[in-house]
Amino acid sequence: MLSREKRRNQILQAAGGEFLAHGFSGTSMQGIAKVSGVSRASLYTYFGNKKEVFQSVLKLLEGFICGEAKRAVEALEPNATLDTRLIAAFEARQATWLAFTKTQSPYTFELVQLRAESAAQLEKTAFEQLIETMLQDAKASGEFTSQPDAPPTQDLASMLVQTTSGILLFEGDAIAKKKQLLRVMIRSLLRGLQN
Repeated sequence: MLSREKRRNQILQAAGGEFLAHGFSGTSMQGIAKVSGVSRASLYTYFGNKKEVFQSVLKLLEGFICGEAKRAVEALEPNATLDTRLIAAFEARQATWLAFTKTQSPYTFELVQLRAESAAQLEKTAFEQLIETMLQDAKASGEFTSQPDAPPTQDLASMLVQTTSGILLFEGDAIAKKKQLLRVMIRSLLRGLQN
């Protein structure tokens, strides 16, 4: 028998597939229960409603993305520059997100919009917190010194996450072009903010 947490994660993985296959509007608690192999009543002991399931799927995905980003940064040389570390983290995020959405679901855009709306209402994502910590550590060590009128570190992290999301989600460019734009944007932002 699965532990409650393992069963919850199993439900969330199945729910993620349902959201990609049917969109938010087309997904029901009954459908999630069915593909999860639990009764609808049992599903409600884990989640109060579909929105709560969706937000939990997002949180699980963000945690996975953050783990991949941390591994990418840890794989770098210990003396890697801040821009190199940030690029590694954002490229790992990009690759993980693209792998997750590779199904080319017709609902990806709808889900991304809902994700953005949910993110505005929720606490910082694990990935955004990772970026903020990287910037704080670089400031504390003296590696990154910003101009006196530069935005606070938490705002810089938020700007980086949001602008790179735009690069990631724009459908018109190939992956190589997205990587190039990502690198240019991160390096330009850091150079523009430094003393």
